[in-house]
Amino acid sequence: MQTFFDSALEAEFNKIYEKLKKLERKNDDEYQSDLSFLLEHFRIFEPLDTTCQREDFSVSAIDGSGASDLIKLNNISVHLITAGFSADQTDFKKGTTTELDIRPEISTYPNGVTKLVLIREDEELEVWEEITNFVRENYGKEPKEIVFDVLRTMILRKMENEGKDISKIRIKNTFELLHQAKLAGFTLYNKPLEKFHEWMISPRPQTGWYDQFREILEYSLAFSILKTNKKIKYLFIDGSMNMLISKNHNQPRLISNYLLRDLCTEALKRDTCVVAVSKTTTFPFIYKIAQDVRNHLKGEKKWFFRVPSKELGETPLRLLEGKSIPPENAITYLFHFSADLPVLRIDFDLDWWKKNIHSEDKEKEKEREVEMFKEIDWLSRDVRYHGYLFDLAFSHFNALITFKERDLIADRLIDFFTEKGEDPRRYIHPRKRLGLM
Repeated sequence: MQTFFDSALEAEFNKIYEKLKKLERKNDDEYQSDLSFLLEHFRIFEPLDTTCQREDFSVSAIDGSGASDLIKLNNISVHLITAGFSADQTDFKKGTTTELDIRPEISTYPNGVTKLVLIREDEELEVWEEITNFVRENYGKEPKEIVFDVLRTMILRKMENEGKDISKIRIKNTFELLHQAKLAGFTLYNKPLEKFHEWMISPRPQTGWYDQFREILEYSLAFSILKTNKKIKYLFIDGSMNMLISKNHNQPRLISNYLLRDLCTEALKRDTCVVAVSKTTTFPFIYKIAQDVRNHLKGEKKWFFRVPSKELGETPLRLLEGKSIPPENAITYLFHFSADLPVLRIDFDLDWWKKNIHSEDKEKEKEREVEMFKEIDWLSRDVRYHGYLFDLAFSHFNALITFKERDLIADRLIDFFTEKGEDPRRYIHPRKRLGLM
């Protein structure tokens, strides 16, 4: 196909631009209302000096990558899954950080882990068996126990938020869980908890299952870092804390949702804050927010804004009505550290936030927020990624599989099969054999 930059393509550009402006005009009332609220409540802060007197601490970050359909044989897919990490100790006096010498148990190479997964994506029960085994092997816990513990915590939190005394409530088995869920008005699916395939969402073929395996491996690596017993203050993960919860139900429907909640619980026991940072976000019109705040400030400044939370009894932003932002069991902020980057979204575990940031004294709460964002900003000072957490950037490159590396691994896997007596042509994609890729 040849593409000509002529009047026809320019007409398509114009159609897209007009649709974008139409969307903005359609939601302008809600946007202006929310912008007024944001400008009234956002916080500007002065950054820490690069060299300063401050108590040092350790941080770590996790990111995932890989290659879906590394090789494919009819309905059989082999996915390459990777997760990388970075870990550093601050040195505020010198204005730098030092790499931590840690090797999580799950690691297969110095800064991460690589796994191969073979599944028949049209055989749902087989895939569920594979994914639960993947959780056991890498996260190190029984999936049904993780699901039980997370649901118990969510039920008790719902009761507590409604002002009920939960100090004497004990939920030790599935029968008690179902009973207390009914009393709490916590809607569960009428399916056995251990039969995940009957109530969890089965992702679409191809990238859907691959994404689930990748998230599981990321959370498994994060949990493995916690188990090294290094005291980590902030554990950064790429993405958000969103959970897939269907309308009229309270029960999350992705296995990775349960691992994330369990990870946050385990981190809290170790006084570690799990922080999810989104490079891209579905937060409506966030690009306009950056521009309008800059115009309001008449220049660039560092700022953050906490998004109102239903779980704290606050009125949601109008643009977020019907959306799960902040997610269940999380607190969401918007932040902006650099003119070179858009406004970014950051999610914190709600329990950690209540313990370490929240205060009935709102001035004290604001002071704690400012101190936290000063530290996060200091961790975003690397000149190569200014305004973005450099440990997340490092972990991204530690996990990244390039197209060249993907092809190299695929070729080596096919060579391995050939050495075992297999016909290599079976595993080479038809498009590649035809010279179309």
